[in-house]
Amino acid sequence: MKRLTRVEVPGFDAIKQFAQLERILASVLVLTPALLLLVDDGPDNVRGSISAYHDVSTPQAFYFPFTVAAMLFIVNGVLKDGHSYNWVLGSLLSVVMVFDHDGASKWPHFVAAVGFFAGNVAVMIWFSKNKSMLLKVLLVGTISVSILLWVVTDWFTLFWAEWVSLAIVAVHY
Repeated sequence: MKRLTRVEVPGFDAIKQFAQLERILASVLVLTPALLLLVDDGPDNVRGSISAYHDVSTPQAFYFPFTVAAMLFIVNGVLKDGHSYNWVLGSLLSVVMVFDHDGASKWPHFVAAVGFFAGNVAVMIWFSKNKSMLLKVLLVGTISVSILLWVVTDWFTLFWAEWVSLAIVAVHY
């Protein structure tokens, strides 16, 4: 049986450089909720979720980082073998941004948000190349603690749970 080899593709080095860039941008994405707090009323007046910042006085603070993140997922899913699930996650994140979290368009937003976060958990558990037990325990433990804090406290809102989830996604990336 003949072994298939990777065909030299013009611009492949540029794709490798993009892969390094996407890791940096994924790390910067983790700081987006902090940016939203800064351009809004500050940490003393945290909104209920990250999506609630869609109408912040500086809208590019909301839309630009999440557009970049959606593009990162989509490009990663198209360019990398075995990562096709990422274009689905990127598309779901795009739907989260396009449809507002309240009003007539809340259902597409809600379904896409649940799909994005649940999809990321599924990817980490089943498709991760590093399927270590420690990673799975940390992931499930972090999600469990986040849910517990969300249920039993007034201060741990969906905003904080989403921020924790973004951090987990970025670390996995």
